[in-house]
Amino acid sequence: MLKYKIIFFILMCLNTLNFARANDTDTIPPETISKPTDLTIEDADRLLLANRFLPAENAYRALLKNDDTGDCYAGLAVALAKQGIPSKIIEAEKLLYKAKNKFADNPNIISAGGYVAYIHSKNVASPAKRDLYLQASENLCKRAIKDNPDILIAQQTLGLDKLASDEANEAIEPLTKAVQLSDNEVNLTLLAQALLTVNPNDPQAETLLNQALKQNKNYALAHTLHAQILASQGKSEDAFMELHEVPEKSRSSSWYQVEGDIYKTQGDGPAALTSWQEAIKTDPHNSDAYKHQAKFYATRGDGELAMSQMHNALEILPNDMNLRKDLAELALRQDKLDVAEQEYKTILATDPDNANALLGMSRVYYRKARRDGQYPPGWQDLMNKLESVVTEKNVSAQIIKSGANNLKESIKLSEAEKALTQNKFNESRKLFSDVIDSHKQDPYELLTLADQAFNDGDLRSAQRAFNYALKIPEITSQAEQGINKIKLQKQEAKRQTDLGDATTSLPMVAIDHYKQALIADPQYPRAYYGLYSVYARAKKPPKTQDAINYAICFLETADNDDPLKDEVASNLKKLNKQIGKKN
Repeated sequence: MLKYKIIFFILMCLNTLNFARANDTDTIPPETISKPTDLTIEDADRLLLANRFLPAENAYRALLKNDDTGDCYAGLAVALAKQGIPSKIIEAEKLLYKAKNKFADNPNIISAGGYVAYIHSKNVASPAKRDLYLQASENLCKRAIKDNPDILIAQQTLGLDKLASDEANEAIEPLTKAVQLSDNEVNLTLLAQALLTVNPNDPQAETLLNQALKQNKNYALAHTLHAQILASQGKSEDAFMELHEVPEKSRSSSWYQVEGDIYKTQGDGPAALTSWQEAIKTDPHNSDAYKHQAKFYATRGDGELAMSQMHNALEILPNDMNLRKDLAELALRQDKLDVAEQEYKTILATDPDNANALLGMSRVYYRKARRDGQYPPGWQDLMNKLESVVTEKNVSAQIIKSGANNLKESIKLSEAEKALTQNKFNESRKLFSDVIDSHKQDPYELLTLADQAFNDGDLRSAQRAFNYALKIPEITSQAEQGINKIKLQKQEAKRQTDLGDATTSLPMVAIDHYKQALIADPQYPRAYYGLYSVYARAKKPPKTQDAINYAICFLETADNDDPLKDEVASNLKKLNKQIGKKN
């Protein structure tokens, strides 16, 4: 059974609270505040909703001795905690513990317990304790909502719990209910925040924020989120001005994060890093700030530093599975297979049916198979699991959790790795190209996909991604470096192939040169043609099979107008007949 005793440190002040009956947002006339004994509990609730915490505290105190329901205890506890003063926070804790003994079944007391548990989750250093407080808060709020769905603080806190747990989809429903109960600036803004987390281009979010700012032009979070929308629309100057409507004392972790994003769009990388670091300092649980830094480093071409930043974040938020997925994906694209494998295994230990993690593991195994010449232990079990999970029914469920585009992309990338393992280069290239084309405006995705294609030996797909990147000013230099790297690989492949062609009278020497060419460019057609030619001349069954394999690879990699394709295709039929007769 959940206990209500909750130990508080320093509360980070939220901006609203109300109970089921306090739906009127009118403020109390100032002349009545000096006489708290003249106020009713409805008046105290309205003071609390208006963020006038000290007057609300005084009003609840005056009403406390006649409280036979527990509602004044709940209101007073929250009014005290909202002020963020350590001594008052301790008093709120004691008050709430006392109230639960007298009014154990009062849903407002239960809701207040959920609220303070959420607040406490924001101030503990231990990620495990943070998750325990969030879970306790969620359980208390759901219990209160079951008794009375119209308790505003319960609906609002449940939405906040879900946002803090990176479950923004599940936050939308309770926050929508909170807006229906009281469409004040805070509830409107929190709903907009949830919508923007799910979809940064959600059209409803801007409408909600405009309504919130109309009610309170000084509401900091609404300004911050509106600046985020303006930045996403390419209006960086307007976004910067909007952001700096917020006074310094009211600037939150989200504020600094958005400031960093704006600096990044303006091309000021050092300023962006400084703002993101301030966001982390303000709230170490802000995983988005870590992710944005990691994306910045990866886009700059420093994948190692990007992964290091993600590891730093996971030391604080080890249960952030979205962050682990991002780290695994980046590690995979950087060819850090052991890092990717470990992160995917960690995700699967918590969620064995996670389709994205299973698909990621399949890509790790396919690449290891190409590198080592055999599949790693556990490959068949993974394939069986993947086949059972990635069905039409389960995919639909996974889409709800992770988004249709993410899952479809994971499937394509897994199929691309599989096709490479089977030397189906054209099929793999088409799949890679589909994913690359869908991100041709995204600097981070373009560069990391280009790195993945390069590490997979698909230089054409890597070239495609880098060509798109050339058109984006902030990553033009990285794209040029990538293209030069591809040119060097192709030059080396040509050099080794020319040496192979010059030494065909010494088959073993020629074969070595051709294979060196394929190390430089694993899809270099002339190297495959050279190997096919050497083995075809050997006219021995094992060599004939090798000739067939290299002929197939040549046909997969050669351009459609290559004059040698007809010759190889014709000879391939003859070689297959020879193998058939000898078998």
